[in-house]
Amino acid sequence: MRFRAPRPLHGWREFIHEIVIVVIGVMLALAGAQLLEGWQWDREVKDFRQSVEHELGRDLGIYENIMAARPCATRRLAELERFLADSRAGRQDRIARSIGRPFMQTGFFSVWDNKGAEVVEHLPLTLRTQYGELYDEFRNNERVLLNEREVWRGLGQFEQPEPLDHADRVRMRELLTRAEQLNEVARPNYDYIVGLAQPLGLRAIHDDKIAHLPSDSSYCQRLLTS
Repeated sequence: MRFRAPRPLHGWREFIHEIVIVVIGVMLALAGAQLLEGWQWDREVKDFRQSVEHELGRDLGIYENIMAARPCATRRLAELERFLADSRAGRQDRIARSIGRPFMQTGFFSVWDNKGAEVVEHLPLTLRTQYGELYDEFRNNERVLLNEREVWRGLGQFEQPEPLDHADRVRMRELLTRAEQLNEVARPNYDYIVGLAQPLGLRAIHDDKIAHLPSDSSYCQRLLTS
């Protein structure tokens, strides 16, 4: 018995032609899907970059506000040095107001912290590195500023009108040294952050709704009455 292979109804040429058309259609569909996916990711990346750069702009604005009060911290430290020196010499200076502390506000990190892995993978490597370095610096400096806040809170104990004893002077010397060291690195840290932000074209965004404590304004006023 002989078996014969089935033949296309309209011949092999027409069959191959139909196969080619199907293959081309599939390839066009795949290419279209890739183009659509690429367009969608381009839009996702663009939206993500806008959100990240807005967040970084707000962080820069916070840092500018912090640095604006830095001269007040330097003057306040000089007055506290005088207060301590006079105490050693047997003189008791009168403190007119609360010692206070430099203005401090925490930054914004939620956009970067909640980023999706796929979005980051579609970012150019250089841009991904620049964003990461800038956020790292903001985090590191926030820890420095939080540490500074605790030091100034410790200095608040010397607002009392009682004369300082030896133990008080030793403790105040320690806190003043730490506060001065933290104050000294504030400007270089800020300049470094600004240097990282410049290639990205970032601009500081200030928040007019920030609530300031009454002590924020008195911090720049004279501490000692004489």
